[in-house]
Amino acid sequence: MKKIIVLLSALVASVTIAFAQNDFVLTEQLFSRIAVNPAGTGNDENVNIFSLNRFQYAGADGAPFSTLLNVHGYFDKANSGVGLTFSYDGSGIAYNQLQVRGVYAYHLNFDNKHLLSFGVGLGAVIKTFDPEKHILVDESERGDGFYDKYTSKGSFDANFGIEYSMPYFLVGAAINHIPGFFIKEEDITSLSSVPAYYLYARGFIPITEKVKLAPAASYYYTGQSHVVDVNVTGFFGKMFWAGLGYRTLATPYVNIGLEWEWLRVGYSFDLNVGKLSDVAWTSHEIMLSFNIPTKKNKSEWDD
Repeated sequence: MKKIIVLLSALVASVTIAFAQNDFVLTEQLFSRIAVNPAGTGNDENVNIFSLNRFQYAGADGAPFSTLLNVHGYFDKANSGVGLTFSYDGSGIAYNQLQVRGVYAYHLNFDNKHLLSFGVGLGAVIKTFDPEKHILVDESERGDGFYDKYTSKGSFDANFGIEYSMPYFLVGAAINHIPGFFIKEEDITSLSSVPAYYLYARGFIPITEKVKLAPAASYYYTGQSHVVDVNVTGFFGKMFWAGLGYRTLATPYVNIGLEWEWLRVGYSFDLNVGKLSDVAWTSHEIMLSFNIPTKKNKSEWDD
């Protein structure tokens, strides 16, 4: 087991010591987008409570754990969505990151078929590093990103995004951690929040009256690496969905789910390949979502 911990530490150190630690990537994030793009706030006319937990490298001691909670709703008279997003990322033994933001979006609705949204999120990021929990594989890992004692850093955070949706297509873009643009390069550390970029698109194609396909593609630059994610999800009736996807860094994944009235439950798992399979063969995500209905009908892009 110690061998597994050491290997996992080496994988994490390779990205977190050299670069500023930033956002984590979640498989089922497009179901509720406000954590990466505030323009998705209030896109559903119901009040939505969305939670997502990711267990990275399942079975390895000290493996990364991430959790996300989104709450948002729509105010018709103000053409606005308002919400709150909270996330915690235990990035593999030594690093932890907490983000909390209030989010707001203004909606321009054209003929109830085309929706253009502009969103902004304001909040804080708190990052910590505990050297007592980090197992050094080699002393060469020590550097500007390795602190000799427990260190915590909090900073103001802001993001901005835009989203456009129609009955069968949705596209969005966002910039996160905008204050990072004003940090001098020589002042960036592993506890800094540097800008991150998100682009995504999703279709919604009726095959039959009860079967619909939702192909999707995403591009993320999280401050550490470039990530491309493509997947296709099939929705069967109004109760079940199942999909297949592939994320760069050689990670194929499967997602399934069930929706019943106001409740939505989803599950996905990655199939780790290459060196990642030496740590653990899979990672898991569990999604739980509640929709509190309003008087209006749901849109096709309910969150």
